[in-house]
Amino acid sequence: MEEPEMQLKVKKVTDKFTESMYVLANEPSVALYRLQEHVRRSLPELAQHKSDMQSWEEQSQGAIYTVEYACSTVAPQAKNPPASS
Repeated sequence: MEEPEMQLKVKKVTDKFTESMYVLANEPSVALYRLQEHVRRSLPELAQHKSDMQSWEEQSQGAIYTVEYACSTVAPQAKNPPASS
């Protein structure tokens, strides 16, 4: 075999191999597998963030209620100051 002929055959084989690897890497089932991996890695952290946010929301609602109650208690007293002696 001559050198140019051998190079042509090697190029064809490597091109076919590259194309096959590209198709395999972009196979829909591979994409779904990668998506599943991502979800498995991310879900615990997202669930923890959700739990933290719900806890902070409850604390915030409690603080808001306390402030509103305090304001509703103080507002009438501010309108009618006590008589000075």
